[in-house]
Amino acid sequence: MNIEIALAQIFSEVERAEKLHPDWPTNPIHQAAIVTEEAGELLQASLNHNERRGSKKAMITEAIHTAASVIRFLKNINEESDESFHNVSVP
Repeated sequence: MNIEIALAQIFSEVERAEKLHPDWPTNPIHQAAIVTEEAGELLQASLNHNERRGSKKAMITEAIHTAASVIRFLKNINEESDESFHNVSVP
């Protein structure tokens, strides 16, 4: 899958998820729990695929859901509440 298609599918999933679940938690623990849940579903889909009980499509779907939840997590961080946020650098 090329990056343009992957990003298009991820942003489409962000839009769908925001309509389906408009209320995103404000507590970062609950936000991270959603990301972790989605990552767990990706891991399960990958295990199923590895054991020949699941499809590559299921892995891709769960990867897209995981990426969308990460974007929602990042999008909803309350930047004003943490001055150190502005000093974060991404390698």
